Amino acid sequence: MFHRKPAVAGTFYASNREHLRMEIGEYLGEAAGKKPDGEVVGLISPHAGYIYSGPVAAYSYNLLKDSGADLAVILAPSHRSRFDGASVIPEGVYETPLGNAEIDAEAGGLLAEKPGFGFTKDVHMPEHSLEVQVPFLQSVLGTFKILPVIIGTVNLERCRLIAKGISDVLHSINRRHVVVISTDLSHYHPYNNAVEIDSLFIKSLVTFDEEEVKRVLESRKAEACGEGPVLTGMVLCRELGGKRVEVLKYANSGDTAGDRSQVVGYLSAAIMK
Repeated sequence: MFHRKPAVAGTFYASNREHLRMEIGEYLGEAAGKKPDGEVVGLISPHAGYIYSGPVAAYSYNLLKDSGADLAVILAPSHRSRFDGASVIPEGVYETPLGNAEIDAEAGGLLAEKPGFGFTKDVHMPEHSLEVQVPFLQSVLGTFKILPVIIGTVNLERCRLIAKGISDVLHSINRRHVVVISTDLSHYHPYNNAVEIDSLFIKSLVTFDEEEVKRVLESRKAEACGEGPVLTGMVLCRELGGKRVEVLKYANSGDTAGDRSQVVGYLSAAIMK
């Protein structure tokens, strides 16, 4: 059985179980508010250290309370390598200080056989962009499993192929699923510049048109380090019945951590039926 150990506990978030539970609980409490109408198909959540992005991520994860979701498909980028497809952990457990999240072996086994998929251990072991989503899921869901997918491409056609594979698997199994898309936005611009750059990405995102998002990112007028997961997730959520994107919260590290000279942008959003 594959056992993925935490790579960034103690740096990106607390390594102590109770401290982590308290930290996430405070973020969720501060982010409480009106929920959008409709059923959640997918979430967009940032992936920085919790002191920076946790207050924003909480807006997405609050939507999963009482949702009944029992499978979270997590789409995350690779910060260390590019590869022409996606890597899925097909079975095992994903450990955090809050315990072990079980990987759905049925879904993982089926997905590993789909075109564009494989399993590369070295891609998953150091990657924080997927790991930081798991403690939030453990805090808002009851009994659930995960399907951890790291996407190594930003090619739109490959992203569509990856989305088709996941959609086919989800339609073939009996799960109440949610898609989690992991991305941060612009990196290391002055505060006001970052807000302007990120607003262009958000404007493209709410069109719910992956070609428009791709066009804006390729123009270099906007930035998203999780471009592959965003493109894949938009296509996948549409396949699963998603109709629109609801922006829940935007902020950057200048809002959450104080330094506004060089900031990173964060977004929480939901794709709704």
